[in-house]
Amino acid sequence: MLRKIGLMLGVSLLITLMMPRRAAMNFNFAPGETWDEETLVAPFDVPVYKEAEQLNAERKALMEEFQPVFRLDPVVGETQLRTLRADLAANTSLSDNRREAIWRAFRQVYARGVVSEADRAAYTDRMVRIDSAHVLSGRFAADMFTPNTAMDYLQQTEGIDPQQAARYLTPSLVYDRSLNARLREELLARLSRTEGIVRTGEVIVQKGQLIDRHTATVLTSYRREYENRLGRGISGAVLFLSRFLIMAALMTLSYVFFTYFSQNHFTAWRPMLFVFSLYVVMAGLMALVVRTQFLSPYVVPLPVVAVLLLAFFDTRVAIFGNISVVLIASLFVRFSFEFFTVEFLGGITAIFVIRHAYQRHRVFRAVGAVLLVQELIYVALLWMKQGTLFVDYSGMLWFVASAFLMLAFYQLIYIFERVFGFVSDITLLELSDTNQPLLLQLAEKAPGTFQHSVQVASLAESAAKEIGANPLLARAGALYHDVGKMENPFYFVENQTGNFNPHSMLSPSQSAAIVRSHVTEGITLARKHRLPAVIQEFISRHHGTSKMYYFYVEEERLHGKVEHPEEFVYPGPKPVRREVAICMMADSVEAASRSLANYDRETIDELVDRIIDRQIAEHQLSQADLSFAEVTRIKELFKTRLNNIYHGRISYPTSPSETPSPAAV
Repeated sequence: MLRKIGLMLGVSLLITLMMPRRAAMNFNFAPGETWDEETLVAPFDVPVYKEAEQLNAERKALMEEFQPVFRLDPVVGETQLRTLRADLAANTSLSDNRREAIWRAFRQVYARGVVSEADRAAYTDRMVRIDSAHVLSGRFAADMFTPNTAMDYLQQTEGIDPQQAARYLTPSLVYDRSLNARLREELLARLSRTEGIVRTGEVIVQKGQLIDRHTATVLTSYRREYENRLGRGISGAVLFLSRFLIMAALMTLSYVFFTYFSQNHFTAWRPMLFVFSLYVVMAGLMALVVRTQFLSPYVVPLPVVAVLLLAFFDTRVAIFGNISVVLIASLFVRFSFEFFTVEFLGGITAIFVIRHAYQRHRVFRAVGAVLLVQELIYVALLWMKQGTLFVDYSGMLWFVASAFLMLAFYQLIYIFERVFGFVSDITLLELSDTNQPLLLQLAEKAPGTFQHSVQVASLAESAAKEIGANPLLARAGALYHDVGKMENPFYFVENQTGNFNPHSMLSPSQSAAIVRSHVTEGITLARKHRLPAVIQEFISRHHGTSKMYYFYVEEERLHGKVEHPEEFVYPGPKPVRREVAICMMADSVEAASRSLANYDRETIDELVDRIIDRQIAEHQLSQADLSFAEVTRIKELFKTRLNNIYHGRISYPTSPSETPSPAAV
């Protein structure tokens, strides 16, 4: 119990910590609509924040006017000019005037500055600043040289060969990226995010007022400021505490609901850990989406929680789990009513469509149905909110992404089975294959028991469908319920041939011990072959604590009384799952029907009523979740099925003289 309490508190705290550190104001508005709420008065000074489009436009204008800084490296120019002077002096073919003209042309190039082609192309139409020994001077970027434009200039003015000039041309102006990034940040930091202020006590919007663009901006600013203020200081602590209490209450209700309405599933702590883990995973995805801001919360595949719970538990668990996870997710978003409606109906749709789906196409049908329902509800809410069919439908694409994520999550069922020890319908379908090693051994060592198990499985599956239980679980469990008989097959009447009965050589108590042992030996075989715990329940509980009347009466006839009546009672326990109780009834009815001398309708009907009524009288079904109405329906189904199996047949003639008349047919 302490472990489960710690689990509930830990999950509540973890999910609360994931939630945004702000409150949520759940009022909606749009320009052109009428304000239907009460007149809203500013409870504190509200700065009016500029709209995103306006801020972006102002940022863009600032960046277009920004003058980048280029650092002048004087060493580059001096080095190249010194090298040029030396080369000119060594060239005896040039006159002194020619040498001086060439040197002056290069010096003029470096005086204006040489930049790389990319840097000049980026700022060719604006003023830049030159940092020369920490002294800034302005210059148009178009006035600076690049190596190519410098070569053209030297060729045109002094007729210098470009290839020769290239040897002495190196960029002397360097674009300082870190400095310019810092200057941009400082410039943007001076940009005001607000345009005015609404003072305390001023009316923000009156009831019935038409919301124009400016009023919508003020309302958005008020909501932003309100949420930020409520998430800080004492109010922030109160906000955190309130959310934690909500989560703790939800976890407690989940625990109570699951343990009360699904006792057969939640006797251990692992199932509860699995459910709470799903809550945490979905809360984590919601937290991630909310913090990224560019993703829609509708992309989180919340309906997959209902699908996974239905795969391992029952419909009630899936429905309550769907409600719980959608409630948790709704605490992360601003407009929780719309979000809850869309996601809740999507999860319910998944439950109805995929219930007991052990065919692959049913999963795709369920995902498609969820996608269709969610998009229809989303569009209907848009129409209802805006009062027009001309709305932005782009949000519907998020549901497509959510559908693909649902399919991806569904593939994790196998991992969940192995980690938490669950059994899905897919696994039950595999266990129902009669080519399974244990069933093959049963068919070889105890063929009569195998045929009996197949008949019981067919009856149990039909009965489970009739009352809305899990038919695949009933069938799989019934196939394995008597595997323990293969250890001593000839002590069971369905495997005996001829007139020899080995029980004739034993006392009633010895015979009862052998018959009763098929339960314990079946459990041993099931564990050896690693059958799931839910299948082992069918082996251990299919007789409950019922009495072996044949040997009990025989013991009483031989000795006058029964000294140890417990020796003639199955070890139990009684069935709890509906499917196991169905198997108990089907097992008893099918076995008894083989001993009937007359297979008319009245005899079969009386047999079914007598056997099941005796089980009820002995309280063998007292712990199972079955109503009297469901038991009655199961009785009627068994009667119909057994009458169909043992219906009267025509005796085929062995010679032409024995051909029956048409009236007989």
